[in-house]
Amino acid sequence: MFHWNTPQPIRVVQRYLAAMNARDADKVESLLADDIRFVDSRGEWIDGRENVATATRRFFDLEANYAMHDMQIVMHDGDVLLKGTASADEERLTHDTLWRARTRKNKIVHWQSYGEDSPALARILMPEAVRGTEAA
Repeated sequence: MFHWNTPQPIRVVQRYLAAMNARDADKVESLLADDIRFVDSRGEWIDGRENVATATRRFFDLEANYAMHDMQIVMHDGDVLLKGTASADEERLTHDTLWRARTRKNKIVHWQSYGEDSPALARILMPEAVRGTEAA
């Protein structure tokens, strides 16, 4: 209940998780930095607030029951590290997974998923904007 000792980056990520789980695309977009990079578990990425917001809306259209829960969240060297469970109607999206986030000025500037056997979400959601693979 008391958030006074929770680091600000963790609070930003918690707001992002709540917005994703509520399927609130406008709130998700409000938490994204202009230069955000979203990296999927295949190492492909999408850059920019507008592109990531569009991908988020497309994701909500494709997967009605996606949720991230049972989170363990810690700070490490400026990154917010998350371990939890993703659940969805699509079986390939349902699994225990890891995420890494970075924030700047109360906005998410980097979000990366490390889900095992996950589909190439960046390519599926934003084929016109996806870029190569990134060493994690």
